[in-house]
This record gives sequence, structure tokens and C-alpha cells, in this order.
Amino acid sequence: MPHLISTSANTYLIKSDADLAINQDWFNTDYWQQQNAIDGTGTGRGDVWFIKHQDGQFVLRRYRRGGLMAKLTQRHFIYTGVKQSRPWLELSLLERMRQLGLPVPQPIAGRCKVEKGFYQADLITATIANAVDLFDLIKQQHNARLNWHNIGHTIRRFHDNGIDHTDLNCHNIMIDADNKVWLIDFDKCQQRTPRPSWMKNNLDRLKRSFDKETQKHPTFSVTDAQWTALLEGYHG
Repeated sequence: MPHLISTSANTYLIKSDADLAINQDWFNTDYWQQQNAIDGTGTGRGDVWFIKHQDGQFVLRRYRRGGLMAKLTQRHFIYTGVKQSRPWLELSLLERMRQLGLPVPQPIAGRCKVEKGFYQADLITATIANAVDLFDLIKQQHNARLNWHNIGHTIRRFHDNGIDHTDLNCHNIMIDADNKVWLIDFDKCQQRTPRPSWMKNNLDRLKRSFDKETQKHPTFSVTDAQWTALLEGYHG
């Protein structure tokens, strides 16, 4: 389980890596900029910064709302206790999946800032070395690195261990230089009893993400044969 540290009356640090001297500065982008440690940015379920530093290579993500609620507030969530907060739950799940031997990023730390019944949160994980997301590999037509059977088999490993990735899409599947498949971004995900209904929902969501990106990008395409190979790997 993560280790909880209260740094003030309303701020909590949640540590998974006890060896690193993590403090609140680690969640401040200005701190990393002053050290010329920011190696890039991105988006997803929150704003993302890639950190390259003598202590390691990390991904810093700010939790952000999606959907209709984002029109009211992007970063504020109702506070019901730090152990029900998004960083605590995601770090706990990452730790559990690492213990199961599943290919997920190493959990590092989280922060939860509470004010007037709401909280804002951030998460730090280790970078997956030499990995590119499935979306970019397909878009750039790097077919040699796409083993569809292995992608499906990896997803099935998660499902067999009860991991419900509620936002499985082509941006949350990573392939490293050794063609190993990884899954990332487990915000709002959970471990539960394996059931065909939610397992199918994960696969359907992935298929919709392929279809959506195919419509948006002329060089992005997933053929019926490739999808069939993924399903064969999944059911194999």
C-alpha cells in the first residue's frame, strides 16, 4: 500500500517509492523547469509533463475532469477522504498490478490538496523506457513493431487478473523497443471479479478508439485482419 504523509493541514503526499526523496516541489512544474528537467508535455486524463532528471525519468500528470462536469470545474473533485482520492486509488492499483507481474509503469507518488470539501490531485509514475503509444505507431505506419496477437494476449492477462481498464484506447497502450506491450493511465480503473460484460466493454471501447482515430487521421488505419489478430491473441 502507498505511504501517506501529511505536509500541512490540507495537503497530503502519497508515496509508493520510499527510496526517492519526494517532496511537494516534485509536483511543481516551475521546480522542474528551473532544473531544465522537462523533456516534453502531453495530454490525456489530465495535463502531462515528462521529467528527465538525475533521480530518474518520470511522468507528472494533473488529474482533470472530462465530460460535462469539466465545463463547471476541470480540476476539483469532491473530497471524501484521502484513501478515496484518485491518486491513492491509482497508486494502490499500480502497486497491486506490479505485484501480479503485469506490464504497467512503476508508481512513484501522488499529491492531494484539499480545500472547502474539494481536492485537486497529481500523480507521478516512472517513464516506460523507449516506449511509443499504439496510436503513434499506427499513424506513422511502423507495422514492424505491431504484433496484434501479442497486444490482445496482453489485454487478456489484465482481464484474467480482474483489471477493468475503463478507458482502454489506442493512446493507453504502449510498445517498447523490445516490442513488449504495456498498459498505462489507470485513473478510475479497478480490480474486480472477471466477468464477460465489463471485459467486452473494454474491448468495445478500444475498437471505438480505433474507429474514431481512423476518421480523424488519413494515415491512421486498423484493418479487419489486424483487429481479428488482436481478438485471436485475446482469446488464444
